[in-house]
Amino acid sequence: MIILSAVVMILAGYFLFKWYRISSSAWKYIPSSAIVVVSSAHLQDSTYTLTETNLDVKRLPLIDVASDNLSSLNLLTTDAKKLQKLLAQKEITYSFHPRSASEWGVIVYVPLEQASLQWLERPDNPAIRMRHHTFQDNRIMDIYDTGSHPLFSFIIKDNYLIISYFGDLIEEVLRTSTLGVQGRNLKSTFSKTDLSTDGTKVFLTQNAWESVIPKLGDQQHYTHFLNNFPYFQNFHLATTQEGRNVSFTSEGSPSPDYYLTQLFKNVGSLPFKGHQYISQQTAQLYRYATADKEQFHQNYLDWHENEDSEAWKKLYYHIGKERELFLESFGSELIFCQLEQNNSLVDAKILLAEFNQYDKLRVVLQKLAKLSNEETNASQGKFQGYDIFAIGVEQMPQALFGSAFTGFTKTYVTYVAPYLVMSNNAQALQNYLVDYENHVTWKQAPDYDSLLVNSTKECQIAMVANLRKLQATPGRSQGKVYGDLLAKIETIVVGCQINGRQAIPSITLIPKKRATAAKVLNKTFLNIDIEWPQLYDQHLAALQNPVDGTSELLLTDQHYNLLKVENFKTGKIENIIQLDGNLKTESFKVDFLNIGRQQRILATDKSIYAIDQDDDSVYTTFRESLPLGKEIAAVYLVDGGQDGSNRFIIRSQTEELYIWESVTSPLKKLSQSVKFENIQGPILALNQIGNRGFIVSQRNGKIFLLGDTGMVKRGFPSDLLTRTAGPFTWTQNHTTGQPELLGVSISGQLIRINLAGKIVSKKQLLRPLPGATFKIIFDRNSLDWVLTRSTDSRTAILDQNGKELFEIKDIMPNAEIQYHFFGADNRFISIKSGSYTTLFDLQGNRLGDKAIPSESPIRITYQPGYYKLLIFSHSEEKIQIWSIKLR
Repeated sequence: MIILSAVVMILAGYFLFKWYRISSSAWKYIPSSAIVVVSSAHLQDSTYTLTETNLDVKRLPLIDVASDNLSSLNLLTTDAKKLQKLLAQKEITYSFHPRSASEWGVIVYVPLEQASLQWLERPDNPAIRMRHHTFQDNRIMDIYDTGSHPLFSFIIKDNYLIISYFGDLIEEVLRTSTLGVQGRNLKSTFSKTDLSTDGTKVFLTQNAWESVIPKLGDQQHYTHFLNNFPYFQNFHLATTQEGRNVSFTSEGSPSPDYYLTQLFKNVGSLPFKGHQYISQQTAQLYRYATADKEQFHQNYLDWHENEDSEAWKKLYYHIGKERELFLESFGSELIFCQLEQNNSLVDAKILLAEFNQYDKLRVVLQKLAKLSNEETNASQGKFQGYDIFAIGVEQMPQALFGSAFTGFTKTYVTYVAPYLVMSNNAQALQNYLVDYENHVTWKQAPDYDSLLVNSTKECQIAMVANLRKLQATPGRSQGKVYGDLLAKIETIVVGCQINGRQAIPSITLIPKKRATAAKVLNKTFLNIDIEWPQLYDQHLAALQNPVDGTSELLLTDQHYNLLKVENFKTGKIENIIQLDGNLKTESFKVDFLNIGRQQRILATDKSIYAIDQDDDSVYTTFRESLPLGKEIAAVYLVDGGQDGSNRFIIRSQTEELYIWESVTSPLKKLSQSVKFENIQGPILALNQIGNRGFIVSQRNGKIFLLGDTGMVKRGFPSDLLTRTAGPFTWTQNHTTGQPELLGVSISGQLIRINLAGKIVSKKQLLRPLPGATFKIIFDRNSLDWVLTRSTDSRTAILDQNGKELFEIKDIMPNAEIQYHFFGADNRFISIKSGSYTTLFDLQGNRLGDKAIPSESPIRITYQPGYYKLLIFSHSEEKIQIWSIKLR
């Protein structure tokens, strides 16, 4: 028995060794033209999913090509069990060979047992015809259908079934098997790698990624980012994954001789802590960072000493040796953000570069801006209290950080400690500052607030890509659509760790947050009823702290007491102060005092209030009133305050406009020379260097552009000779870089007006019915807008180009439509029809399972940490607070 057991164990060990050796020896037959090799024992399984996200691995890029080519084996036999036995638990290898710009030729290598050889030589499928031809004394089987159309070819060699849709590739296999491993290719690099390890292995060359993510153009940073990765790459997807993320790990390979790679060659990595600096409008983020600041800085100075460019020479031309301060002050972190596209920001970029010594740098920037611009008044300005410098040196970031950072015809610069913030677009830079000030950043986004912080996966070079935003990019060259990936994965993080001479890439697929139970998801729940027989306020004041997402409701009673409800379980009411009337306008919550906490801004018909609450819950009230006892009709929030905060425009009942700059300054009349009529709110601020002012739109089609002092600019008002139902806003012409006023007439003409007051373009939007009317509607904070097209019984929501997003039918006349904006990823529409309000997202999906009873327009706040909407309404003598869980 002992001898017999020993023999069995020896034989088992022999066959086990032979099995692994056969699997690994698939490299022997792989032609040197392969640019992708996939090895897996699971692609033949009926299901292949990882973690609770149930992501179908067989539908991932590149792996899907291998999986699809495995289906050719189905044509060999009609006996499913026979085929299943052939493939069961086999480590199958797939090699990809380019045949054209968009087509792969794939060879499949299946290890065989002796029992399978006989039926494979005589396939039993009556729907195919088998012929053969001889090549290098080897018999190649060619399979045709009954109409003599070629299907595929295969050969059985050394216990391998080698099959491909292309017969010439089988011939290439035979040529390869007679040659030794040689040359600089995948085969020579990884031929000693064991292909039989658990999970799935992918080997590829750097240029194979182009078939997965099409090139986005010479100005896109993606192509430069890929240069940091080794030319030959290997990834391993284990069958067991930690947590919910799906991770492809790598053993690494020789690092490329790319300048950014070399800068990080001998320095460590640095966890990411800058989530509060990244706007939610970011579609792709590229980060380069290290903790070894001194060593990196020396690498950087050594590299830059040999670097020269036209932009660097131009800096010397303007400021001489003072340009060296940019090199001395640079730290060790670069963050390059590609923003999502809209109608005016086609290729907007934000570059965050860690800099110190801003006091010194500010003087140099001021000088550089002045000398590099022909117009002095267009070189420097302020926005929200931040310095804005317009640098007229083409490709300035390239001068500082190399050829990877291009696309800056002109560079707009500000400083948000510790980063020098650069953009190729003035509007994009202002949008960034608005998002930063309003906390519309990754720190407040639960899908992004912890990215790149895992110490076990730190890398010096990383990319974070939002799949939804990239897929929706207008004008982008579309590749294959990966539906399962887009449906289940929120973010892709691609990193590269430079470890000496080795570059170790990694890919992490981060799923969308755990789905809410079906009984709760997208259901409308009533949180609380508060008995409130009479609503004295004209607008419900539902306010939100954007830092932590907490919400509150402000109300006034018949005695003008201002009451606060913030506990939505008990409905407990707190008395704050007494006002001089009931709430008349929209209310806001912003840091108007610029002291690091937010104040409540609200108005009665007589006064506007700023109410501050300190850490000890002590309230301090600031109040201003219109002169001569005039009544307040509306309050609009505008940006661009000189002290770093927002400002407020107050419209009186007599259509006069006043501005409140700060609590230390009284209300100031905006224009002394113009009497406005039928103003279409909101009033919008135009904030560009050399072009600051306010846009005032009238219903009769006269559009005013006021200067910062309130004077009407030359050429205005611009008369459309037709009515408008909403305000005009401004956008930046991406061709000229100049701001233009943009709006829509009531009949659907999308109109652009230049700063001289001249109408430069008109575009008629689709008007399916003669009675359809159009308007722009803003969210209540004037951060974003959409277009609407309405008739008596239906309303369509249009994007900023006039393209229809969705249409709602069978609504009552004069329905109240509101736009609710809580960041680029959270935008909603509410439609109050009769005594009920229905919510939609911008894809037209209805939110909640019931309409909200509402006798007045609802208010909405959004809790990002819970993906929850809170809806505030008044109905049947009650204040009601509803909630909808969105994910």
